[in-house]
Amino acid sequence: MKSSIIGAVIFLTGCAASRTTIQSSWTDAAYSGPPLDRLAVVALFDTRADSLAFERSASDYLATHGVATVPAHQLLAPTATQTLDEAEIRERLAATNVDGILIFRLLAIDERHEYQLSGPYPPNAPSSGVNDGAYPSSPAASATGSQGYWIEQDFVVAETALFDNRSDRLLWTAKSETLEDARSRRTSESLVRTIARQLFAMDLISRMEALQGAARALQRG
Repeated sequence: MKSSIIGAVIFLTGCAASRTTIQSSWTDAAYSGPPLDRLAVVALFDTRADSLAFERSASDYLATHGVATVPAHQLLAPTATQTLDEAEIRERLAATNVDGILIFRLLAIDERHEYQLSGPYPPNAPSSGVNDGAYPSSPAASATGSQGYWIEQDFVVAETALFDNRSDRLLWTAKSETLEDARSRRTSESLVRTIARQLFAMDLISRMEALQGAARALQRG
């Protein structure tokens, strides 16, 4: 896993424009239970260090937005977090006092190349058929008279799933893509925030009553 992703999973603070898109999702339409009050956050990344860092940071971020959370590694023995797969982790967490399990799984880092046009083609540029390498050559440049360049963009591809811990029932799952930002904290924050918004909108997770009451008091002025 690239070093920039390691940084991205550690920092989940501040505000940033959303850079995450949900590519596909599934919801258990038959579920009629109440929203889940307390979540265990599980991260399944390439290394244990990355997983533990993301669990802590995601839990902290969600807590600042009114969700009662706990990093899953705090509920499991250290050896368990190193060796258990997802199903075994859910089985161990079934005996704990959390209502739901929110699992983040890193699927891939998708590198893509995109051609960008930068403006009018310089008047002193070599004529057609003569190019010494100083100016990019492409069909787009020839057709529009503009020079361009290729950029590389990295997308974090992740799968997120929410389970009802009382019944081990899958309530919601989604595949997402997050455009990496030069400031790594925006990448991870965008992923967690986008997922939380989806779960709030579907009434699958709840905010702590104390924070809700404080918000209502502020609104009343």
